[in-house]
Amino acid sequence: MRPYEPPEYETDARPAVILWYRVYAAFTTLLSLGLVAFVVMLARATTDPQVAVQAGSSEAHATILLYLILTVASTIFFAVATFVPYRPWGWTIGLIAIALGLSSVLILFAIPLMVYWLRPLTKAAFGRL
Repeated sequence: MRPYEPPEYETDARPAVILWYRVYAAFTTLLSLGLVAFVVMLARATTDPQVAVQAGSSEAHATILLYLILTVASTIFFAVATFVPYRPWGWTIGLIAIALGLSSVLILFAIPLMVYWLRPLTKAAFGRL
């Protein structure tokens, strides 16, 4: 007869959804960086005199500036969201990051994340309970 051996357990008792959330936020950061690069290339193309005349220079520049501001803000937000600490406000930033994904092409990843993110075990890992 063998002595009792306790069941094996994970060294990190935090829910796996937190790891998947961090992967999601990092991937979204990379996507946002790609959009920033695209907008910068678009801005350079519109500074070309031939293209600027066709695009309506002042409206095109204002639109590109708006896109640039939004994509840089998105990149910064998701970069911060990737590394949020286990604090109650970190859970809230994660919730906002996942909710933003619900209105984009990442909805297929954001829905399961949202379901698991709202569970009490995840909230407890961030000190929300």
